[in-house]
Amino acid sequence: MKQKIKIIILLLLIPVLIYLWPVQLYGDTSYIMLIGQSMHGTIESGTFIIAKPDPQYYIGDIIAFVNEHDRSVVHRIVEQTDDGFITKGDNNPRNDPKVIPFDHVLGRVLFVIPYVGFTTLFLQTSVGMSIFGILILTVFASKKSKKKKLTNFSSVIVFKIAFIASVVNYVLTLMIIGTNIQIAKTINIPFSDYFEPSIANTLYFCSISIVIFVLYLIDHSLDKKKTEDTKYLKLIFSLAGIMVLLLQLISIVNTIPFFSNLINEQGWVLNFFN
Repeated sequence: MKQKIKIIILLLLIPVLIYLWPVQLYGDTSYIMLIGQSMHGTIESGTFIIAKPDPQYYIGDIIAFVNEHDRSVVHRIVEQTDDGFITKGDNNPRNDPKVIPFDHVLGRVLFVIPYVGFTTLFLQTSVGMSIFGILILTVFASKKSKKKKLTNFSSVIVFKIAFIASVVNYVLTLMIIGTNIQIAKTINIPFSDYFEPSIANTLYFCSISIVIFVLYLIDHSLDKKKTEDTKYLKLIFSLAGIMVLLLQLISIVNTIPFFSNLINEQGWVLNFFN
């Protein structure tokens, strides 16, 4: 019965995933983290935004577009001309200085998820990462049988946290690419010499995920063998998992300057506390 429910849920999720497939992977859905006060009162800074293109836009629609600095912006349409749209932030005193060409529009804002940006930025701090790690350890520890040995438990935790860290790194890098495509050229993304940054980031995430999964399978198979040699092999594979985890944490830390620059440019921290 449980298996049938899982299959039904999966079948229901497939159309949703197709509909919301990201533009970085040749879909048409844009994911943007709004930073700034230009839409204050309507959409707050730190909100995660999902936008999709529409064949027709109207005055009053909130749209996402790429400005002349290759940054993703979310503003409202206040006028339409033959050359494009004139937009304005709800909290800005005047219209945006330049007309937004039709082909620069990413789409109409469909969904907004408040405070996700605050959570993301907090997780990049040392305190946030520590709290996140403790929570993950607590969740997995509560599900683990007390009869399991501590060594076996620790190795499994390493692989699970390494995978979670790889997901966080993947999402943060996608957010950077989506916010400013030019900055992606300064980020050390594996495979970026051969593919576009978004594709290279996805390939790297898939590669890391496969490595973690293979290490986990080998480590799990060694649990069934109770010899002295397997203890050393388990230690080796556990250390490999720790190395993968450290690489992902370093990559996450490397994204901090980008988000810090965005905060400083917008005066976000001062506005948040005022």
